[in-house]
Amino acid sequence: MMAWLLLLVPLAGAAAVALAPSGRARMVALAVSTLTFLLSVVMASQFEAWAGGFGIESNAPWLTSFGVGLSIHADSVSMLLVLLTTLLMPLCILGSFTSITTREKEYYAWLLVLQAAMVGVFLARDLLFFYICFEFTLVPMFFLIAIYGGENRSRAAIKFFIYTFTGSMITLAGLVYVAWQFRETQGSWSWDIPALTAFAATGLSPGQQGWVLFALLAGFAVKVPLFPVHTWLPLAHTEAPTAGSVILAGVLLKLGTYGLYRFVLPMVPVAVVEYAPLIAVLSIVGILYAALICWVQSDIKKLVAYSSVSHLGFCVLGLFALNPEGVQGSV
Repeated sequence: MMAWLLLLVPLAGAAAVALAPSGRARMVALAVSTLTFLLSVVMASQFEAWAGGFGIESNAPWLTSFGVGLSIHADSVSMLLVLLTTLLMPLCILGSFTSITTREKEYYAWLLVLQAAMVGVFLARDLLFFYICFEFTLVPMFFLIAIYGGENRSRAAIKFFIYTFTGSMITLAGLVYVAWQFRETQGSWSWDIPALTAFAATGLSPGQQGWVLFALLAGFAVKVPLFPVHTWLPLAHTEAPTAGSVILAGVLLKLGTYGLYRFVLPMVPVAVVEYAPLIAVLSIVGILYAALICWVQSDIKKLVAYSSVSHLGFCVLGLFALNPEGVQGSV
């Protein structure tokens, strides 16, 4: 139940912010985000996976005829990312008190919706539920940039939307393909992440795994962002409000790396081994390219953007080194 509260409290808070008087919206948002952080701390304190247990799991039936359920699960990696998300959000809201003076209710409501979506990504055990949360992070961030951003906010928001939406649609095709193959083989639908991961790893041919790998990379690599699909990030970072930049660098970019860790490596291991050198080369190019650009940057937001490309390149490189040390260092 505690895990569900991490999703429901921000959503209920967003509705409360939208209905609150304009002068009180910020305080309601701060109270809700602080409560969510405290709930995550309580959840972490009761977390058995720190000591090698099974973590937290909760299932709620939804579209059972299609194998879809509202299932959530937390292990040590996802729990750390949930804590990071819930810690940053009150700080972002507090830091916006003086900088956001127009359309405050919408701003704080979108921040809370974004928090719920990001937490949903890290807790989802159902693949369709994961994708809905993963894709929905695009909506609040688009409006945060488009409405509250800088001078070129419209261009930044549109570029952000085109890159991430296009990549995510290709990723959806790959996920649906895996679920369809599972249905053809097993005779019933399932969107359970462990079941689909185990099936894809052993039930798909090397050619099928290769296509699924590139479909998953299309969405996750853009979100990382991995060179050469990183060009949306500097503009988005520069034009986003300060809280948006903090969320981008602190959490949102990690959704892509999390997707690589959670899905790509275990789901298509044969294709990963085959294409790991190519992905490693792209990571190294991105690391060096972004680091060199950082040397000549005078804009602090662009500096953060390119440094993010560089350091997340190290994360991807560690994942595709395909050894325990690399994966552990990446995480």
